[in-house]
Amino acid sequence: MTKLLILGANGQIAKLVVPMLANTLTEIKLTSLHGRPDKNIKSLDATNENTLAQALKDIDIVYANIGAEGRQKVVANSVVNAMHAAGVKRLIWIATIGVYDELPDKTRDIWSNVLGTVNNENTYIGDQAAAVARIEASQLDYTIIRPNELLDDNVMQQVNIQTDRHEKIVGNPVTRTSVAEFITKLILNPTDYIKQSVALSEK
Repeated sequence: MTKLLILGANGQIAKLVVPMLANTLTEIKLTSLHGRPDKNIKSLDATNENTLAQALKDIDIVYANIGAEGRQKVVANSVVNAMHAAGVKRLIWIATIGVYDELPDKTRDIWSNVLGTVNNENTYIGDQAAAVARIEASQLDYTIIRPNELLDDNVMQQVNIQTDRHEKIVGNPVTRTSVAEFITKLILNPTDYIKQSVALSEK
């Protein structure tokens, strides 16, 4: 039985992952900054290292689906420290494409006007990039997942997987359902993509 802690269980992708793990040997602990007792989601502030370390007791895998604008670096630091303290190694962290400045020129120019740049931590992309850098500097067995622009269509696509951090992103926007399927497979096969950063796009 694999014991999984989900941080950010109220997130749209996390809500898709949970039913995909039904009927598997996975025991799931659902947490979010804003608890939902009706959904069995416990309140947990991932910036609180002590509280997080307690939640990590007997956990095998942490799946962090935070998506908190302006808090990514702070949460990443807390998660890394708490996991080190608790002796938990496996982390699946959801980021976004662009954290290595790996977007095609045209897309980068458009996104930078809205989301900022990787060298400015006060912007969305900069905060995401700083969080990813913190995780990659850790001793954890992490996988960074960088989805392309997300679509809500309930469609399972053929997914293009890029593991070279600096390769320009190719492919099209990807559905949350396709990303959730990839995450689910990774949870069920936790030795895949260790210490790798994976960009996902539609082929």
